[in-house]
Amino acid sequence: MSTPVLSIIMPVYNRERYITASVKSIISQTFSDFEFIIVNDGSTDKTEEIIKSFKDERIILINNEQNRGIVYSRNKGLSVAKGKYVGMFDSDDTAFPDKFEDQINFLKDNPDIGMVGSWVKHIDENGTVLKNKWKLKAKSKFIPAIMLFRNYFVQSTVVIRKNVIPEAGYSEGFDIVEDSKMWFDVSLKSKAANIQKYLLYYRVHTGGVSNTGSEKHIKNSKKLFKYIFNYLQINPTEKELDLHYLIKNQKKINTIKELKGVEQWLLKIANQNKILQIYDQKVLEKVIFNRWIKSCNKAKSLHIKMILLLLKSKLTRYIF
Repeated sequence: MSTPVLSIIMPVYNRERYITASVKSIISQTFSDFEFIIVNDGSTDKTEEIIKSFKDERIILINNEQNRGIVYSRNKGLSVAKGKYVGMFDSDDTAFPDKFEDQINFLKDNPDIGMVGSWVKHIDENGTVLKNKWKLKAKSKFIPAIMLFRNYFVQSTVVIRKNVIPEAGYSEGFDIVEDSKMWFDVSLKSKAANIQKYLLYYRVHTGGVSNTGSEKHIKNSKKLFKYIFNYLQINPTEKELDLHYLIKNQKKINTIKELKGVEQWLLKIANQNKILQIYDQKVLEKVIFNRWIKSCNKAKSLHIKMILLLLKSKLTRYIF
């Protein structure tokens, strides 16, 4: 096979229930000039047997001798990828038929964009489409600042120019949030965007990779926060890391002390960037204001105390 335009990388571990749908969604793409690198991370079920049942010459199956984890497997795929573009994919998601055609065309038409994702529809364990959707509408210029607070890309939506991927690939020790760290690193040196249409079905189930809210997720999220804020020359305290995680998650804010802590932490970020000018200050202030409003909404049980703090806060002035 000649050198493909696109390398699609899919790590997989014990996904016999979903792997058929995922593989079919890839090999049925309207864009066909790709290699499909599947890294089987020591599966003990029928995953490997199912993969081998597909007779498609674009599939390259790599078997780890034992379970090595998601970061190792993603990097194993990257180490053999030949394409100019790389498409990341998780083994329980399914792609819309025109996903890669749309994204490759987008990158060709926008040479200044290094990475592109898309909107997402959710499906359950049985493949039923759920009401929940992710419409990621932010313009490209806002994404670096947004990445200070949250991951703005879904792993399986991403297509990336190979030449903007960090040389070391995904970072060991950041399991579960390894994608967030990768996208943050890319966003520092290249523009990123999300195509404004649905191109992926994201599967929601108890065996998902993310494990949001688990002890490991919280620990590695805080590790990522420390890494991120190093670029602003901020060494966050444990209390500030807790506040940043609170800003990110869905947990309610129940005390005015907690809300004031959030306010002071957000002001610290804005003031530090004003000195260093790492991010466009006006853009960052708009992103911070958005985080502040969301935090105040999580504190609505505080009623008048929250409203008074919202009205007098310096953060509220960012919108004017």
